Amino acid sequence: MKTCKIFLFAIMLFATGAYASPKISFHDLLAKSEIDPHSVIISREAAIKTGLPVNIITSGRVMFDVKGIENNKVVYAVFTDLADVYNGGYTAFYDEIVSSFNPAQSRIDYGNGRIVDNTGGMFDPVISSARGGEKFLMIPDWTFDRVSLFSSVNGDLLDTAFISHSNPQLQSPKHAQQLFDGRSIVVSDQISDLVQKFDTAGSYVGFFAPVGGVNTAILDNIRGIRFRPNRNLLVTVGSGTSQNTIQQFDEDGNHTGTFITENLSSPFDILLRQGDMLITNSGGTNKITKFTLDGTFISAFYSGSDIAFPQQMYQLANGNVVVAGFSTPSGLIMFDSTGNYIRSLTGVTGCRSAYLLGNGNYLTTNGTGVHEVDSTTGALVRTVVAGANFQYISEYIPDLFVSAGNSSELVSDFRLHQNYPNPFNPVTAINFDLPKSGNVTLKIYDQLGSEVAVLVNEFKVAGSYSVNFNAEDLATGVYFYRLNFNGISEAKKMLLVK
Repeated sequence: MKTCKIFLFAIMLFATGAYASPKISFHDLLAKSEIDPHSVIISREAAIKTGLPVNIITSGRVMFDVKGIENNKVVYAVFTDLADVYNGGYTAFYDEIVSSFNPAQSRIDYGNGRIVDNTGGMFDPVISSARGGEKFLMIPDWTFDRVSLFSSVNGDLLDTAFISHSNPQLQSPKHAQQLFDGRSIVVSDQISDLVQKFDTAGSYVGFFAPVGGVNTAILDNIRGIRFRPNRNLLVTVGSGTSQNTIQQFDEDGNHTGTFITENLSSPFDILLRQGDMLITNSGGTNKITKFTLDGTFISAFYSGSDIAFPQQMYQLANGNVVVAGFSTPSGLIMFDSTGNYIRSLTGVTGCRSAYLLGNGNYLTTNGTGVHEVDSTTGALVRTVVAGANFQYISEYIPDLFVSAGNSSELVSDFRLHQNYPNPFNPVTAINFDLPKSGNVTLKIYDQLGSEVAVLVNEFKVAGSYSVNFNAEDLATGVYFYRLNFNGISEAKKMLLVK
């Protein structure tokens, strides 16, 4: 009789889910948390309230990360491979994983500022001291709600908190972009429903878009952002009244209206090209849609099965487009300029971003860190940072200064700045400082030294200036721009990529 009672009790426990695993699959949990990060915030708050860890990473490089709730219990995504996250990944409740790790050999984050690290600092970020260069990479981090800085040459980590954590301004930062003034950074934040503004020292400045603060009728669950050549900001919107649209703001953050309203399904990233723009969608049949630069739908760029959940895009010099594939089939997926599938690099999966480093390898991010990938074989070269949830990659140029127009601000030195963006397609801005008044010429030359354009040829007063160069009629390649002023001359190189 006693044995029978024990057996019946075991059946009741199983029926009530005491020993059951979560019903949601690993793939579905990752996709849900990506589309709706608010569900992750709720589950992390529930874990903190009950005293459970929000993240665990073991010396054996297995990571347990809270990402959902099921039957009033927090659900952990278990990453057994930090690079190829879909290799052996599964979901579990805490009572299932508690025997799967040794606290004495793990780093345990309780989400309330308390982190117990018994790995001997195994996952402490390795900061490179080699910070020289003209261009760096900004990557937002969802784990610590900040923006880190990396080398654009080799992917080394340079600063863990280029923009530091500042709740409630940053709760799930997705995409950072440098403003045209060169002195500010804007960051799209999915939970706060705002594009927030910071200075380059990392200090919070205020709302950028919308200028008046939160307005979920305009922005709700935002993802990728992108500046147009006219300096207007485009923002992807995934939820709310403006769900499945691209909203537009002027250079001061004022809402100018809806830019795109059709043929979008949970949009994530925007890529501006010569003559058109591409937008990735996590839903629908058109995985990547193509529009004119004015926002008119052209066609589907890709609607096949070689990518399921495309996120950030990166255009190569030959016109090919590398797309970060988040869900299976996952990895870095390459297409030609017209949308034909070329190949997939699958050494790292669950990818959110793609960037071609100066050393020829790709840098990509996923829910476990930042990784360097061989651009030929797709093999993992190294994990730059492990144990954090990184997002989109964007460039930062420290000495960039682009005035909104001509400025009479006094400057002490004659200076020609590096054009921005660079590489560019087809419009870029060239900026220069004049310490006094004088005759100025600014000319563009090809690699053979032939003059291809004259941008400035006139008398100008002292101040800072910005000139746009449109290379729509020129071919891909290296060009030079030369500034002559009162007998002084300086030249710089730029790259046109179509």
